[in-house]
Amino acid sequence: MGNLQIIPFEERENWDAVVRSFARFDVYYLSGYVSAFRFAKDGAPFLLYYRGEGMRLCYVVQQRDIAESPAYSGILERGRCFDWSTPYGYGGPLTEGFSERGIGDFFALLSDYCRSNRIVSQFIRFHPLLENYRVFEGKCELYNIRHTVYMNTKDKAVIDANLESRCRGAIHKAMKNHVQIENSRSEEAQKTFIRMYYETMQRRSAADYYYFSEEFFDDFFAKLADCYRIFYAVLNEEIICSAIIMYCNGSMHYHLSAARKEYFALSPNSLLLYTAACWGAENGCSKFHLGGGVGAQDSLFLFKRSFHKKGLADFYIGRNIFCEEVYRELLKLRAASDPGFCPDNDRLIQYRA
Repeated sequence: MGNLQIIPFEERENWDAVVRSFARFDVYYLSGYVSAFRFAKDGAPFLLYYRGEGMRLCYVVQQRDIAESPAYSGILERGRCFDWSTPYGYGGPLTEGFSERGIGDFFALLSDYCRSNRIVSQFIRFHPLLENYRVFEGKCELYNIRHTVYMNTKDKAVIDANLESRCRGAIHKAMKNHVQIENSRSEEAQKTFIRMYYETMQRRSAADYYYFSEEFFDDFFAKLADCYRIFYAVLNEEIICSAIIMYCNGSMHYHLSAARKEYFALSPNSLLLYTAACWGAENGCSKFHLGGGVGAQDSLFLFKRSFHKKGLADFYIGRNIFCEEVYRELLKLRAASDPGFCPDNDRLIQYRA
């Protein structure tokens, strides 16, 4: 039997050493990435690390006290039960070696730990570029919810060859209108991004969750300083759109973005992503993950797909229920206190609908 270690966030040096020991590690697994999400009230971060039975694996979870959810305020005592979810973005297992016996051993240890520590369920956002949902097939309820898009950034010639004509036209339009792209990690670039980001969230009537606090951004910029740059479009000495681009171990990610609506017609974001992709090619990144849309085939997805029509990767989510009786009890408690709640809803973790 192998060994399952639960590494707390406070052991950041050990955490990152474990993550970096896996050949295909990415930015989402580093303590510096998850650190900021402590300010989003997503729970206490832990790194799960399994060794044994011919394989190793690790992934990040955030642990929440279910009683702290507004839906259970006053009807569930604190410290009674918890759940796990992978942080915002992408996660799931990093692996070295694989065996059916090893994955069975891991889930046996994981289930025992969760039942002993009142962890009711876990929700996993798998990493599209790693296709790591395959590791948990047969051990986790898996759902393919949409395509995401990535660009091949091997070199500029490949980037150019994969652009659709409408995307190429949008890039040229921005250039023709004298839009210029710069990148920086300066304090001025950070402050401008934050201000524009809040304006963008307000214009989109975004959910409260996405109004990340200034403490969130300050922590992100400080803890992940070697893994991001802010790319921004400038017109007449004014920043008109901006994006946080993360990079790590040969991969880039389009993380958060902001833009001024009055300049949409100039297509500054097309030029920004193209320029970021070219920067990635020059700096050792082979793939630039743009993510997906809000829906399966919405305008945002189609915009991203115009950068590489064949660059599609499946985004899977999954769940495990470790304490079936407590899971059902939570659904009953919620239904009894909220007449509008439907226990048989389409959310993966139904008691959090």
